[in-house]
Formats: sequence, C-alpha cells, structure tokens
Amino acid sequence: MPQRPSPRRALGLLALLLIVPLAVLGLTGSPASAAVISNATFRVPASVQVNPCFPGDVVNLHGTVHVVTASTADGSGGYHMTQTLNSKLGGLSITTRTKYVNSENKNDSWYAGTPFPAIQTHTYDFTLVAQSKTPNYVLHMTMHTTVNSKGVPTAVVDNWRADCQG
Repeated sequence: MPQRPSPRRALGLLALLLIVPLAVLGLTGSPASAAVISNATFRVPASVQVNPCFPGDVVNLHGTVHVVTASTADGSGGYHMTQTLNSKLGGLSITTRTKYVNSENKNDSWYAGTPFPAIQTHTYDFTLVAQSKTPNYVLHMTMHTTVNSKGVPTAVVDNWRADCQG
C-alpha cells in the first residue's frame, strides 16, 4: 500500500508547482521600488513689486507655490522625475487698487541620470489675472531641482521676475 505524503510535504510540492511556472514566465522579479516623494512650499515674496504693465505702479504681491516632486528608480541607476506645482497668488495695486489673482497647476517630468547630483532647471510662468480692465501680468519663477544618487530631490527657487502680458 503506497504511503500518503505528509501535509507539510504536500504543501511544499504545491508551492514548487506554483513557483516554477511563474519563474519560467518571469513573474517572480523583485518588487518595484516605491517613489521618493518631496514636498516644498515656496512663499512668493510678500513685498511690493513693480507692476510690469504700468510704469510707476506697484503691486503688493503674496502667495505660495506648492511643489510635489516624485522620483522613481528605473533599475538602471537613474530616476524618472515628476513635479506638480500648485500656485495660489494674489496682489493689489497700491495706486490703481486693481486686484490680481492666480490659481494654477503645472506638471513637469524629466529623467535624472548619472553623474549625480543631477540638476534640472526650469522657469515656470504664473499668470496674474487682473480683476478689472487692466492687463494681466506673468510672474516667472526659476527653480532648480537637485537629485542625489539615492533619488532624493531638493528644490530651490532663486529668481522671481514679472512681465506684462498685455
């Protein structure tokens, strides 16, 4: 009379029968690495800015630009980077009393590869919409994002400037 395999041995055989076909199909690779997420909030200078649309006029500008950066390893030593920016800006002309508002979302993506640190520089444009018949103007923000060899991003803003949209 043949012997029945023990429950432990039966489970081992079952596992082997399931794992071997998956390995042959290439379905047992290492799990995907999780993205490294970085959050930064940049305060737009709460100061009086020259209104680029009206010589002699100034706008008391304020607000924030929130930046979320994600880096995902590609398995070849580099990182796929995505950035989402959300702006909430406002200002009031000191001389004309014109109110300016902004609320925008911007998305950007790039590849960070060797050599590290990898640096991405981008200028983002935010339209400040006049709440009267005066022209809108555009605030330009230059941001540098540095990615280290572990995929950790760091963002720095070093330049704000404005142009009249006309």
